[in-house]
Amino acid sequence: MLAALVMASAFATSTTINNRQAALTTVLDHTEPLSFAAGQLYTTLSVADAAAATAFIAGTEPQPVRQRYEQAITDAAVAVTRASSGLTDEPMVQLLGRINARLAVYTGLVETARTNNRAGNPVGSSYLSEASSMMQQEILPDAQRLYEVTSGRVDAETTASTRIPLPVILIVLSTLLFGVFANRWLAKRTRRRVNIGFVAGGMAVLIMLIWVGTALIISTVDSRSAKDTAAESLKTITSLAITAQQARADETLSLIRRGDENVRKQSYYQRIEQMQQQLAQYLAREDSIDKADLADAQQLLERWRAADDRITAYIAVGNYQAATQVALGTGEDDSTPAFDKLDEALSQGIEQSRNQLRSDIVNARRVLSGSTVGAAALSVVAAISVALGIWPRLSEYR
Repeated sequence: MLAALVMASAFATSTTINNRQAALTTVLDHTEPLSFAAGQLYTTLSVADAAAATAFIAGTEPQPVRQRYEQAITDAAVAVTRASSGLTDEPMVQLLGRINARLAVYTGLVETARTNNRAGNPVGSSYLSEASSMMQQEILPDAQRLYEVTSGRVDAETTASTRIPLPVILIVLSTLLFGVFANRWLAKRTRRRVNIGFVAGGMAVLIMLIWVGTALIISTVDSRSAKDTAAESLKTITSLAITAQQARADETLSLIRRGDENVRKQSYYQRIEQMQQQLAQYLAREDSIDKADLADAQQLLERWRAADDRITAYIAVGNYQAATQVALGTGEDDSTPAFDKLDEALSQGIEQSRNQLRSDIVNARRVLSGSTVGAAALSVVAAISVALGIWPRLSEYR
């Protein structure tokens, strides 16, 4: 019975470790890349919308802005391809297909707006407004849902790797307790207080318990760090980056759609206030990642909003040319420098958070390496020790 319990402990321990390693491998190789692709899709679509509006109001369409739009569309197409290769459930596949189909319509509207704008036709602004409405009301909400579902799976699978393996603990402790009972039972019948074989077997099981327990504790700490720190930071900074791009689109579209400036400005102010609140909460957390790059983010938001107030003042008196200059200018008091610096800081924050997330998951998986083989080897040693300990007592009856 003692030998059977030892082997059961080895089996339960090895199975638990293998399952946890498999779960972490799935997160690292499948779930997390899929979530990142969905996040990239969500972000690049927002970048494309903001860049398209910025290029439109520039009139001459600066080459860097045009390249940014084209690169964002390319990145979105790549993200769609990566996401499609990892999705298996039909609702999400249909959702991604809908995003892809609408993205083709969106790019067609943007190109139509661009052609009319270069020809001097006022109807170009209507096409661009329709494209932006499709992006904001149809494409981005679907992309957001895809990102939330995939990031939720990362959280769920990472959480599963942090659960305490109570069945394994109970089996191993039962083995140790039964070993103590067996030693006392044998001592009463053989008048020998200590059985060396039982003691050696018990030490092997105890070493296995300490080894595996330590590995599981370290792995759990790393997994929780990945979920509670890195993953949360990644979601927060991604949300900030998307909101910033949407605010930029609102700012530039207010110069295109003359007549609904107040609606666009209200949306812009709401997004800026939302970002300020998110940033304050993020920077207040002790475990937030890459605070250094975001230390000046609040100041950049204030500079950006001050520049937008100047744009609003120029629009109020009908001076759209001066408002456009503030929106596209490169001076310290203009919108573009503050927005570009903020976008760069958020991009670095996303990269740092993802690197930390994957590093924590790799560490959580790596610390379990060797535990399966070690547990099996120690269990064999324990079983042999039990047999060797009981054999001399059995031989006395010959």
